[in-house]
Amino acid sequence: MIDVLVVGSGISGLSVAFHLTKKGYDVLVLEKEELPGGNIQTLKKNSYILELGPQTILADQKVQEFLKEVGIEPQYASESSKIRYIYKKGRLTPLPISPIKFFTSPLLSLGAKLKVLKEPFVSPSVKTEESIAEFVKRRLGREFLDYIVAPFISGVYAGNPEELSVKYAVRRVYELEQRFGSLIKGAIKLKALGPAGKLISFENGNHSLIKHLASRVRLERENVVLRIRRKDGVYHVDAKGGKHTARSVVISAPATSASYLLREISWSVSEEFDKIYYAPIVVLHAVVKKGSIPPGFGFLMPRVEGKRILGVLFSSQLFPGRAPEDRELLTIYMGGATDPEVIDYEDEALYATAEKELKEVLGIQGVEFINLTRWKRAIPQYTLGYGKYLDLARDLEKENPGLFLTGNYLYGVSVADCIRASYEVSKKVEGYLNSTTAKHFP
Repeated sequence: MIDVLVVGSGISGLSVAFHLTKKGYDVLVLEKEELPGGNIQTLKKNSYILELGPQTILADQKVQEFLKEVGIEPQYASESSKIRYIYKKGRLTPLPISPIKFFTSPLLSLGAKLKVLKEPFVSPSVKTEESIAEFVKRRLGREFLDYIVAPFISGVYAGNPEELSVKYAVRRVYELEQRFGSLIKGAIKLKALGPAGKLISFENGNHSLIKHLASRVRLERENVVLRIRRKDGVYHVDAKGGKHTARSVVISAPATSASYLLREISWSVSEEFDKIYYAPIVVLHAVVKKGSIPPGFGFLMPRVEGKRILGVLFSSQLFPGRAPEDRELLTIYMGGATDPEVIDYEDEALYATAEKELKEVLGIQGVEFINLTRWKRAIPQYTLGYGKYLDLARDLEKENPGLFLTGNYLYGVSVADCIRASYEVSKKVEGYLNSTTAKHFP
């Protein structure tokens, strides 16, 4: 009998397995695919380093401590990464990063800026839950939503602010209103509005972190889990490669896979988890001549501008070694919750659309596309009412001692969120294993 069986080798599962293995527990990770990492995948192609999933990690102190524990050196983003653009009416405008730049920026009209100044005097909502769009329009105005918040939501969630819950999708912003009655007042008192941290990757891309973690745990690849049952206080796991008995099981697979695995433990939870919506994303990589793009992180495309591109990252400007010296590497995103049908478009249609819009936005000629990746279920959407899924997960763990759930559908969608959550999840598993009940397993 093993101590812990972890299902899934994405960043959540590998991080939990790493913590518990380091503590001396007998941990086994089962992964159905050939490569670990979930959607954190890096492809090396013709002297280019292509990120197929998450491009960067915003590493706060906790994440940087984790990387030290793991023993991997991060690669920090260039200074130019602080410059981010929003496309508006035919031109790219830098996103203002200070109060002075905000009020002198052409990104918003004078009326929209005055609406922001009035934000501290807006009363908190009496509604129990609002969409991000409702929240922002009430506190900051429609224009602020269209040209600042909505593009940001496209960049993080590939989501629709009309459908995402402010309480669950952007919890930090929601809590500022709850604690201080105002976003501006809260930001001044906390000396920050957005999440803190340094933008990082790794020398050979983000999958380097996955490889490093995978080498530190016991991992079986191409071994899909078929069935999980709880009997006599232990878990019986049937997998393609054989049967296992474990004192504890951590399911770190996406919600749709967790739904399948929970059928014999809770049919009702299984049915509910299967309803969690993941927005589809198309990722295209393109190459242009050096000097074809401005310095910066990239640009976001407001949906009100009527284009299909969600945003473009200037990948070769973020980290060294991503492209040959005479070329620039662009990572282009399409699809998301606001334009899901593009996932089924033919390759050539996607290339043609992306090329047309790159020419319109950047004036680029001679775009060479070198890769296309489709993620049919890319990012879970924390929609209105999402709290019911978090409640179901919590109750399921209470009713089934030794079973734990983790993943980006529970603790936040970013890589950093998953790493931070791994500390709490591993503590819960360790607490269970060290409990009196766990010590007296047969």
